[in-house]
Amino acid sequence: MKHVTAVNLGLVGGLMLATPAGAQTVVHAFQPPPLLPGQDGVPDAARLLAASQAPGCQVNGSMSRSGSVVSVRLNFVRARFTINNPDPTDPQPHGEDPVELRSYGGCRSGPVIFLKPGDTLRTDLVNDTSTDDPSCLQPPPSGLSMPALVGCFNTTNMHTHGFHVSPAGNSDNVLLNIAPQTRFPYEVNIPADHAAGTFWYHAHRHGSTAVQVASGASGVLVIKGDRPYRAPTPSDPHPIADVDTILHDVAGTPLPEQIFLLQQIAYACFQNLPGQKGGPWQQIYTTTGLYNNDSDNKNGNSPWVCPLAKPGQPVSPGVVENFTLQLDSSSIWDTNGRFTSVNGVVQPTITVPAGQIQRWRFVHAGIHDTVNLQVVRASPIGKTNLIAASALTGNRQQQRSAVLAACNATPATLVPQFEIATDGLTRTHLHTIGTAPSSGALPSNFLQPGYRSDVLVVFPAEGDYCLLNQAAPAPERVSNGGGGGQGPSTPQLLAYVHVRGGTAVTTDLESYVEKSLYDANPQLPAPVRTGLRTGDLTAWAPYRDLPPADSGALQHADFAINFPAFTVNGKSYDPDVVNITRQVNTTDDWILTAQGEPHIFHIHVNPFQIIDVTTDDGHNNQVSIYNPDGTCKSGLVGADKQKLATQYCGMYHVFKDTVVVENGYQVHVRTRYERYIGEFVLHCHILDHEDAGMMLNISIVPDLNAPAGGLGMPGMHHPGMSGATDASKKMP
Repeated sequence: MKHVTAVNLGLVGGLMLATPAGAQTVVHAFQPPPLLPGQDGVPDAARLLAASQAPGCQVNGSMSRSGSVVSVRLNFVRARFTINNPDPTDPQPHGEDPVELRSYGGCRSGPVIFLKPGDTLRTDLVNDTSTDDPSCLQPPPSGLSMPALVGCFNTTNMHTHGFHVSPAGNSDNVLLNIAPQTRFPYEVNIPADHAAGTFWYHAHRHGSTAVQVASGASGVLVIKGDRPYRAPTPSDPHPIADVDTILHDVAGTPLPEQIFLLQQIAYACFQNLPGQKGGPWQQIYTTTGLYNNDSDNKNGNSPWVCPLAKPGQPVSPGVVENFTLQLDSSSIWDTNGRFTSVNGVVQPTITVPAGQIQRWRFVHAGIHDTVNLQVVRASPIGKTNLIAASALTGNRQQQRSAVLAACNATPATLVPQFEIATDGLTRTHLHTIGTAPSSGALPSNFLQPGYRSDVLVVFPAEGDYCLLNQAAPAPERVSNGGGGGQGPSTPQLLAYVHVRGGTAVTTDLESYVEKSLYDANPQLPAPVRTGLRTGDLTAWAPYRDLPPADSGALQHADFAINFPAFTVNGKSYDPDVVNITRQVNTTDDWILTAQGEPHIFHIHVNPFQIIDVTTDDGHNNQVSIYNPDGTCKSGLVGADKQKLATQYCGMYHVFKDTVVVENGYQVHVRTRYERYIGEFVLHCHILDHEDAGMMLNISIVPDLNAPAGGLGMPGMHHPGMSGATDASKKMP
């Protein structure tokens, strides 16, 4: 490894120590995700606007509704804006780092889109990025040192993550390339029986997915349901009902909602010297010098900075352009000093009243780092209450001691979260992410990239609280080489929560929430309503236990890194190969494993049910971590020094579309290929792994026993037919 020159170190160090004149702490109000023009009249959007405490970004796009057809124009652009940086030594004016990032709509986060079951979502995706894309050259500039399958960062598409819709044609088809200066008409038909819930959309063009999502190319999709509870009948034993219909107060007013799109925007400022060999985007400014492919560990592990330009020292805006330097590392997000943002804002301040139950929709839209979500009552530091003043300063590493002191998580300070849905799908029972230690650690709402979690929260009293990404104990961190995948080494404050006014809650919060749901829904039949007193949500869960899988081969997804190969089932992604073919309206069991480090399984189109999680008992036998009632075996879970099984303890028989696969564990899932045929993908949702090859194609066909699976008409010939005509046309 080579060291950077002393001259460069001096330049960067001098710039970093220069604090802007008059620099002071700026309070950034919580902002909901932006709305598309034309969406203001949508009731849910109007409530979101009313809750906004700051003006939002003006999205490049539009939306309209005609009956059940929702028409959206969404521009994929490379836009310039700023991201707030709480580091007081940041030389940028007012602590706002200038960035130039790819995004949907030109804002820090993509616009939220509200839909209903039965809607048709027509999206005119306009790729407004430049055709001048060095990453798409063959070969690409040598200075980028890109893996073989990575590139074409200005070519995009869009995935509706979690939707149970067709993967074919111009529906949720990620096997498409929307080139720069072209547009594509998506049409996604959401079935009338689709679950209401929290979903999201993001870029998914293989080879550029991680770069684009790490730039902020993602947004929230909310399907709102108004289907009330109906009693089962012989002809309809499981009538569809939406949990939305019971989330209101005794007067029928819907519970307030907040959307938290958690993004890990990995922007860096580069020194692009004129005519430098190997092309641009090779030298990242850090607090200790320039970080490049030849840097020592000191510069490679130092926080990134955006200094002011000087003669002979050009500085780019913050960008995501170098896959290898910025993304391709299990520890880079832990060391680069950047913050997980909330709807594009770093450490915003949200104000809520005590005693008010709210629905918080969390979407993890990062690319590879766990968020260990906790809500913690703040403690003053000496005579200063930094949380009350929204006044933490410094990069993530510099804030560490203050966060540990002000946001000290204990059973007494931890506020429980009451999860009603995972990955957009209502649970059969309220899951309390409580305050009692489990296997030696305080509970967290473990969010992996791609996860969604809908929780009910209520703050018991006025005061100041921390929305926290809690640090993982050292053995659980993948960056320690122990194989863990449960969070960062440094806790991060995600948001300040100021609780003002309202009514204090002096009773147990779980009982308070359950009683509130009971009191607000006298229209329900007595047994169903009474079930709310114990958190029973079965009547509103869209899925019941799947029956045993059909006979046939057990399916596997085995994730592994044999550098430089990133593989599933021993093979790197080949777009021309269908790796697995299964039949529509059948059920399979799958076993998921990971080697070397954790991986995150995501399959498109169909959700799956987690049937079991097993581990080796020390005698080469796989044993379940669950008791018969679905709780975790404390002895087995506690025996794991890395505590990796703790995040599985609330997942027994839960339906999801994304799940982490830890080393030393087998995750057993069951899925039914319901209704839709076509080709789609499964992959690791650590998106730099996916781009590097950790993905495969799966095809669902009408009939496995028919020629070509029942697709097409093989062997059929008409008299006089000498050949077929290719009627396909390329887009202009």
